[in-house]
Amino acid sequence: MVGFEEVTGFLVQAVSEPVKLGWVIFGVLLLLVVLFSIKHFLDIAVDMWKIPFAVILDAIDLLAYDKPYLDIVAALGAFVLFWVFAKRGHHLSKLLAILAAAEALVGFWILPQFAFITNLLPLSTILMFILVWSD
Repeated sequence: MVGFEEVTGFLVQAVSEPVKLGWVIFGVLLLLVVLFSIKHFLDIAVDMWKIPFAVILDAIDLLAYDKPYLDIVAALGAFVLFWVFAKRGHHLSKLLAILAAAEALVGFWILPQFAFITNLLPLSTILMFILVWSD
């Protein structure tokens, strides 16, 4: 078993040696990569609060299989979610708002023969993930 004396002696020897420039550059680059990764993760985490709203809209769209008025609720909700909660000047969110609302309306109102497919597709959640990751 290794005692504290051996560990302390090893640390004192390692710390007292001169540091080479390559290790300093490597440490600085590693620190920059770690800080950039944390910044990127936190930028995404700031907008993750919108995803539960998209999941709720997809649940409403799923329930709209036999209740067509829920398709209208899901379409309006998707339009509001993407259009209003979008960051200013983000044109992708406006396009996704129209796409998500159209998908919700396809269920019963536009193409009823495809209702079983479009009601099962969680398009609002997928599009919200795309919107969060695109920023």
